[in-house]
Amino acid sequence: MATGTSEGRAQTGERDAAAEQRRGVIAGALCYVVWGLLPLYWKLLSEVNPFEITCHRIIWCFAVMVLVCAVLRQDFVGLLRQRRTWKYLGPAALLITFNWTLYIYAVSIDCIVETALGYYINPLVSILLGVVAFRERLTPLQTAATALCAGGILFFTVSYGQFPWISVLLAVSFGAYGAVKKAAGYPATQALAVESSMLLVPAIAAAFVIAGATGSHAFLADTGSVHGWTITVLLVVAGAMTALPLVLFGKAATSIPLSLLGFLQYISPTIALLIGVFVNGEPFTLAHAVCFGCIWGGLALVGYESVRKPR
Repeated sequence: MATGTSEGRAQTGERDAAAEQRRGVIAGALCYVVWGLLPLYWKLLSEVNPFEITCHRIIWCFAVMVLVCAVLRQDFVGLLRQRRTWKYLGPAALLITFNWTLYIYAVSIDCIVETALGYYINPLVSILLGVVAFRERLTPLQTAATALCAGGILFFTVSYGQFPWISVLLAVSFGAYGAVKKAAGYPATQALAVESSMLLVPAIAAAFVIAGATGSHAFLADTGSVHGWTITVLLVVAGAMTALPLVLFGKAATSIPLSLLGFLQYISPTIALLIGVFVNGEPFTLAHAVCFGCIWGGLALVGYESVRKPR
């Protein structure tokens, strides 16, 4: 009787684990789909100064994260009071602010394809940062992947006539952000709440400075028209659009293997690439094709190695 009971519990545990993994895959896929579709959202705010968008993204992300932490009963205020938190999450907050601003600026000047390239490069940048910051060693396949990536960027620079600085800066800033967060080791939800808390006052001040310097602002600027209210609502919802995928990412990261999460992450730049070429009408030249091909080849090598290692 006891044996049957034990087997039943084991089967129940396996079903629960499988259900949790399915929920994790769904959360991860939704997270990267939202991130991939964000260029369409920022395009709706194309008339707004990118710096003003970033300010409101921070302000309303803070509001959303306070609510999320309250619902989940997570204490981020105590974390905010720790000196170690400021040592790690202070630089992380600055890095993600730079990344957000550059991303929105790139979308506003019709460089969505270049943002996609940046987030394809990002995993390879993370590998290099692991070598520099965490004394990890490159495997032969990782070395080959990095060389392919560098070769693709070099070919693009020579053939296209310009260095893909937006792509590289996006990849480096987000990669550095991830490295700092890894070193800090704080839970994702609380860390984001702390980061937005650190940036809240500067973001509010910057919004007023931008309004004074440009002589105009988008938030509540035209409450007498539907268009004016639409812009205001879009700026407020930008907080949720920032927080939601990060919360989903936190759920996925704790529910599924990192190797599977690593494959899911390519959903985002793939969607952005398709939007850039087929919706926004951006050019996709031979230089783009070779550069993307080299990076995809490098990612295939890294993906193959990540799958092979557990076996």
